[in-house]
Amino acid sequence: METSEVDYLKVQVSCAAVLEKAGFAVDVRESTRRVVKHRRGDDIVIVIHDGNGRFDPLSDAKGDVFSLILHLDGGSFTDVLATASELVGFTPAEPAWTREARDHEPAASAA
Repeated sequence: METSEVDYLKVQVSCAAVLEKAGFAVDVRESTRRVVKHRRGDDIVIVIHDGNGRFDPLSDAKGDVFSLILHLDGGSFTDVLATASELVGFTPAEPAWTREARDHEPAASAA
C-alpha cells in the first residue's frame, strides 16, 4: 500500500467508527462536541481532534486511528490497514449535540 493510500485511510476512518465497531458507547453526559468520551465496561477512550486523535485517560495510550486499532486488536500494521479499510464509509452514530437557547436581549445601539 502506498503512502497516499495510508493517508487516505487516516482521513476517511475516524476513531469513533473504530470504537463503535468495538462495542464502545458514547458517554453523552461527560462529552462535548470537541471531546467525546467512549466507554466499554471499565475501558475509556477520549476522542479528540474531530475524530482523528484519541487518548486513554487511565494510561499513556494515545495516537491516531491506526494506533487505536493496534491497541484494541493487536496484530501487524498490515492487519491494522485491513481493519481500517473495512471501515471506510462507516459513519458512527454520534449524539445530536443540542445547545439550549440563551435568553438575552439584543444589545441596544448606542446613540
